[in-house]
Amino acid sequence: MDTVLTQLAEQIDTRFEDATSDYRALIVVNPSETSFTGPAVLDVCVPLKPGRTPRKASAWDTNGMRVPCQIRQSSFEPLTGSAFPEGSQLWRFELWFWVDALPPHSYATYRSEWSDDELPLPESAFAIPPLRAVKESLPHTGTLPKVGILPQTE
Repeated sequence: MDTVLTQLAEQIDTRFEDATSDYRALIVVNPSETSFTGPAVLDVCVPLKPGRTPRKASAWDTNGMRVPCQIRQSSFEPLTGSAFPEGSQLWRFELWFWVDALPPHSYATYRSEWSDDELPLPESAFAIPPLRAVKESLPHTGTLPKVGILPQTE
């Protein structure tokens, strides 16, 4: 699935014209035979220089509607012997965001930005097994739309 996600992320148009600040595109794949409504999760590692603090995140669907999104399982590790200044840390976390009615064998692109506020998922969302077929991408042009059916593999 990682190879499929990487190839897909390279081909999808991940630009969001209504974005007002730096963002990342999040490509979510539903490889199952049924529609999916529930949380999707992206594992993230971000270096933090000394004096920097973690931030909250927000997410929007392809139509520009804000969806519940929050950071969970946050942890820090020292970054030693790296190109970063002494005292830098590696921040590891899970970015959980809500996906609504993703058809079987399809994908959708969401937008994520750092935020000052959080629109958390309801506690009941964590009882649903999440989609983990999520790939982060920088904004770029592509030949595939932001939402579509997975290409057939032979």
